[in-house]
Amino acid sequence: MRLRFFTILIFASVVAMASPPSDGNPNKLHFGIEEFNKALSYYTQEHSSVKTSEMLDKHFVNLKKRQLKYKTQKDFVEYAFYYIHNKLLKNYTEYASLDQTLTEGAYDCVTATAMYALFLSELELPYAVVETNYHLYLLAFPGTKNEVLLETTDPVAGFIANTNEIQTRKVLYAQGNEELKANQVDLDWDVETSLKDTELIGLLLFNQSVKQYNLGNKAKAVELANEATNYYSSTRISTYLNFLNSDQLASN
Repeated sequence: MRLRFFTILIFASVVAMASPPSDGNPNKLHFGIEEFNKALSYYTQEHSSVKTSEMLDKHFVNLKKRQLKYKTQKDFVEYAFYYIHNKLLKNYTEYASLDQTLTEGAYDCVTATAMYALFLSELELPYAVVETNYHLYLLAFPGTKNEVLLETTDPVAGFIANTNEIQTRKVLYAQGNEELKANQVDLDWDVETSLKDTELIGLLLFNQSVKQYNLGNKAKAVELANEATNYYSSTRISTYLNFLNSDQLASN
């Protein structure tokens, strides 16, 4: 996810100002086609909900047909993992936006994870998205003997089913929270949590806010960060927003 804060960064305006929907089960992550389209609307008006659904529908249909042929859903998830990477995810690009992922196949760990979350939601397969300081990863069948880890940025060996390897990866991701990169602003947080409700939309907006700040677009960064808090009122985002506001005051 490369959520990094450099000493150069700026912000602008977004396309949509929708508020997140209420939901009867706030502990479940919701990222079906409705949430995908809502997140996409912040980046482009070129792809309507209908157009986006049409683009993705053939892949939904193909995977649903395949799903019926597998003896175990775990084996099907392995097939789906590589299918989605081969068909939709082409080139790793730091801070890729969701519309770039959809139209060009450019992805980072946030947008790639969003794409997998969309398909697993539509295929009605249980999953969880786990956020750490610098990365985002996905678990299918979380907390069961069939749990698998999906490293969404690895097109070759990103499907991880071995229990010991899954635990090793989780430890490495958690240890990564202690890292501090060169030229990075230390905002002193320690994140390891499963996303719920519409929080993935907030994280997508947050990541684009960081991108805009790094580009020097401070006003845009603030606007996107404020929108992100409508979906995900995390310590990470609120601390970052305070940093943006302080930085903006200091530069005036």
